[in-house]
Amino acid sequence: MLCAVAVELGCVALAGLVRPASDVPTFLTYYLLTGVPYLIACWLVLARGRACGRGTTRWIWAAAIVFRLTLLPLEPSLSEDSVRYRWQGMMQDAGGDPYLATPDEERWAGLQDATWRRVTGKDKASAYGPVLEQLNLWCYRAARWLHGDPWTQVWLFKLPFALADLWAGLCLGWLLAGVGLPRSLAVIYLWSPLALTEFWIEGHNDSVAVALTILALGFTVRQRLDPALVALTLAALSKFWPALLLPFVAWPRVAGKWVVPWRGLAFSAAIVCVACWPYREGLPAVQDSLLGFAGGWRNNDSLFSILVLLTGGDTQLASGVARWSLMAVLVAVRLTRIGPVAASLAAVSSLLLLAPNCFPWYLTWMLPLLAVHPVPALLLWTLLASLAYHVVPAYEAVGEWSYDPALTASEYVPVVGWLAVAGASLLAGHEALHCTAGRWLREVRIKLARR
Repeated sequence: MLCAVAVELGCVALAGLVRPASDVPTFLTYYLLTGVPYLIACWLVLARGRACGRGTTRWIWAAAIVFRLTLLPLEPSLSEDSVRYRWQGMMQDAGGDPYLATPDEERWAGLQDATWRRVTGKDKASAYGPVLEQLNLWCYRAARWLHGDPWTQVWLFKLPFALADLWAGLCLGWLLAGVGLPRSLAVIYLWSPLALTEFWIEGHNDSVAVALTILALGFTVRQRLDPALVALTLAALSKFWPALLLPFVAWPRVAGKWVVPWRGLAFSAAIVCVACWPYREGLPAVQDSLLGFAGGWRNNDSLFSILVLLTGGDTQLASGVARWSLMAVLVAVRLTRIGPVAASLAAVSSLLLLAPNCFPWYLTWMLPLLAVHPVPALLLWTLLASLAYHVVPAYEAVGEWSYDPALTASEYVPVVGWLAVAGASLLAGHEALHCTAGRWLREVRIKLARR
């Protein structure tokens, strides 16, 4: 209860900023201070284990909803993505194809309004999946019907993705029950300042893919592979990264044998055809945008920056090395006997560490998986990732998007260093470096295996 009060005080302080982008240093201070009671609450739930019953879970959910409602009125300002979502919906409503159209084309000059200055990527087409593009279209039509002001419509775009965040929390509770862990561990996701900021202040659409991916994992651990494949397909049609989890979610080992869900494949193929049909002409062009994220652009990268140094500044070569390194990780994880949730966490965290672009909201992809496998270094990363917003003041003032090497190092050195030490200790068998969460989860799994 004390932790919940402290987190709520942090949320009230953040809400008092009205527009966080106008005072980023204060925002970062409040964000990091809110992370302290959050981590203490996670530790308490992990330490108590199954002593946290339904009453604790209900309390966690009640507090999580209060946190979210406190932050909901804020304007999305740290990122321009909500403005871009609205523009893509508006452009589709005018008859355009989001995979071919770019905001700076003369054809779409008539769509410029009060939000035009904050439309991001004016020379780039969409890199989102067709499911999200349909959501953009219908959200714009609903927002236009509800209110005529462009900025109010941008704020309304937060609502469906905020609700998807709550759905992700429900799916996470179901997943935890499926692996035999208490639902109270959902506090790792529900009280996270990362989820609160990215979904309830900024309104990022990643919550849709996250919820569908957790739903797919919930089906997988129950060996219901057909609906798991369908859910993962919908996730990959929202954002493309869940496709990396296909070998772990939809093609796992069951009773020592490889199982292929043929009915799920048939349904998924039909869903892909239906979702992609409205964009059949422009969808092939999405590979250009994806290639840009895979190596053409660099934003807040960690291990990728080391690869760039090792390759003498050749970003294309570094991008190739990163892709092959990620493929090696996926193959290695696939050949092990670890469960689908652990395999998914390994895949997503490796992707984020090796990617040339790692915006703070990308870490929400792995956040719910940490409720099942709470890796301390990765939990720390979800807090330190907020330091990447230090680029916002200069961008707002003069349009300069430049990362400070010292602040980027402050984000990554503790995380990568802790991961390296933890990995070395696991290989050496040094139990002294294992945290309470790791010991408790190991004991639970031993008991489940015996049962």
